[in-house]
Amino acid sequence: MIDLHMHSNHSDGSDSVIELLKKAEKMNLKAISITDHDTCTGHIELRNIDTSKLYSGTIIPGVELRCFYKQRIIEVLAYNIDIDKMQAWLDKFYEGKGHADVQKKYLRQLYKTCMELDLYMPKIDEIKWDPEGEWAARTIYREMKADERNKEKLPQDLWEDYENFRHKYCYNLENIFYIDKSEDLPSITELLKQIKIAGGLAFLPHIYVYKWAEDKEDFINELVDNYDIDGMECYYNNFTKEQTDYLVNLCDTKGLYKSGGSDYHGTKRPEVEMGIGRGNLNVPDEILQDWKDKTLLKTF
Repeated sequence: MIDLHMHSNHSDGSDSVIELLKKAEKMNLKAISITDHDTCTGHIELRNIDTSKLYSGTIIPGVELRCFYKQRIIEVLAYNIDIDKMQAWLDKFYEGKGHADVQKKYLRQLYKTCMELDLYMPKIDEIKWDPEGEWAARTIYREMKADERNKEKLPQDLWEDYENFRHKYCYNLENIFYIDKSEDLPSITELLKQIKIAGGLAFLPHIYVYKWAEDKEDFINELVDNYDIDGMECYYNNFTKEQTDYLVNLCDTKGLYKSGGSDYHGTKRPEVEMGIGRGNLNVPDEILQDWKDKTLLKTF
């Protein structure tokens, strides 16, 4: 079993990179990739550690990158990257766009929407959160749900599921909760270009979580056919067997690589466990053989 999608406290996970390695070893994972959001600093930290004393499996350098696609936000997983080249580009692109400053901006915007909807919320300066390590959308969602009276004012699917709120509402340009991040994120074209410059492979992760894409198969094929995509995340913590089978067949048909992972965040997302996701995930070791056969698999 392998897990090629997890997050450390270098982005929005709770575990340190050392804790991730120890847990991966305990779970007997054969290969892992730490894929923090928009940063490779976790892998840079690992470079200065004798990882063999913590973890006996394969560590693949990776990162999860956000980008803008047709006025929507999607993510791309990059593997086999030169972490120095990728981090240099990330530092340059996000210079002056620090996580805290950007998240504070989004929080103000979402809070204003809550006021327009007459929701029961604390005063904005009384909201306790860490803009350096938390997302504005998750913070606002937590505050909305903290008062049961808001349940009558919000759609049921928004109230029940943060992922619905994030993908169906905050990423939906036709929704009042939409967050315009076009000034803060690269386009998909620019992002894929930088992944290739860093010698990496570009994968589309958790493709079925995008609630705004009404026809998921058309959406998937549009991206695969028109952009330099190398692979798909076929195994994910909330995919059905039918969804996984479709993606595996798509990869086989179009000659794409396969990947899979839990999207583990530690205590920040306690319902998802490393390696096994929500209890039904089992990413087969064999998918990495195709990587080894067709490309130079970079590892630590």
